[in-house]
Amino acid sequence: MDFLKKLEEKVFGWFKAAPNLPNDARKWLGENIWWIIIVGVILTVLNILRGLKTLEEQVSLQGTVAGSYYVSSSTSDWIIVTVGVSVFFLIIEAVLMFLSIQPLREKQKKGWVLLFAAWLVSAVGLVVNALLTLGVFSFIITVLFGAVWLAISGYFLFEIHGQFAHVERSKGVKNAK
Repeated sequence: MDFLKKLEEKVFGWFKAAPNLPNDARKWLGENIWWIIIVGVILTVLNILRGLKTLEEQVSLQGTVAGSYYVSSSTSDWIIVTVGVSVFFLIIEAVLMFLSIQPLREKQKKGWVLLFAAWLVSAVGLVVNALLTLGVFSFIITVLFGAVWLAISGYFLFEIHGQFAHVERSKGVKNAK
């Protein structure tokens, strides 16, 4: 958890110089982020289902005449790997976002931290997927659009950072260190 806290402080420094949203906009976003995340979870699940459908189609082509005639088996195998890795990262993101909904609704710091973790998983998934494209043009496009998306989502994530309460431990409970 200390690693996540240090990383949070580091990334917060990157966004500190950016202009802030008006206070009313930040307040509205902080109060309504929980249902925005519900929409995000739904869209992510739809993307996972699309990826699973692609995996099903590619696996069903394995060893068939159509699969060997139209597409080389190594290309089909690589599509299975890349889509599988993509779906893996999407599942982790969806779970983290889903787990963040209730704490976000209650304005707890835990919800924001779960969103931050989902954002980090998204960043790692972006890099891994870009590396798996095996093409310079695809790599550049993936990194370019992915970096823009990460910057925009990170900006909004850190704009609402201060609106979530840090839940302190009970004063009577000792840390188990």
